[in-house]
Amino acid sequence: TSPSATSEESFEAVPLAARSKIRRMIENGVDLSVFHNGSWDPAPSDAVPLRVLFVGRLIPAKGIPFLLEAVSRVRNEVNLHVTIVGDGPSRSDTEAQIASLDLSSLVTMTGNLPLPEVSAHMRSAHLFCLPSVRESGGAVLIEAMACGVPVVAVNYGGPAEVVDDEVGRLLPADGTEALVGVLTQTLRDAARNPEEWRARGQVGRLRAEQRYGWDAKIGEALEIYRRMSGPKEETVA
Repeated sequence: TSPSATSEESFEAVPLAARSKIRRMIENGVDLSVFHNGSWDPAPSDAVPLRVLFVGRLIPAKGIPFLLEAVSRVRNEVNLHVTIVGDGPSRSDTEAQIASLDLSSLVTMTGNLPLPEVSAHMRSAHLFCLPSVRESGGAVLIEAMACGVPVVAVNYGGPAEVVDDEVGRLLPADGTEALVGVLTQTLRDAARNPEEWRARGQVGRLRAEQRYGWDAKIGEALEIYRRMSGPKEETVA
């Protein structure tokens, strides 16, 4: 048989002797008819702000303070605007940090939105940022990729299995300063090299189609079931 593992953690929980029988499968999928390709036009420039998007529940683990700190560090050298979609118990703390860093003109908070509006925000973004430090899956990253948006996330948990340099950038999970430092550099790089980041978004869209669209996920699941229901593999002593 060929059982599946949906994450690195679950794979590593399997006894070493049995890992050769495991088929890796990320369970998250995306509706490509709802989350479809954006244009990235116009690209960020001195006249057009780099549009950065966060979507998620406003709780401490999502790492929004890291994003706001990085924005405060580049505000005098990068033309950018951040949209935060979502709500939660950390909303008042987020609003207080925005005020204390004097970022009110650079950050928009929308609260919760219907799915079609979330998709529209993704299609209009230049960069999707999820600086979460506790994310088991990261489905929202796949949704952003399906919209052709390059993605930035922390190198930990589910996002570490979705994001790489071809579709965006992983931030180090080595403490606040390292994370914010690389995120700051990433914002600068996305603004200064828009064509490179546009290309990452295009790779992300292709990957979403090939790996994460529901047709692809169903085909992958059926293949696992086919192997599990077929003849058992014989082991050689």
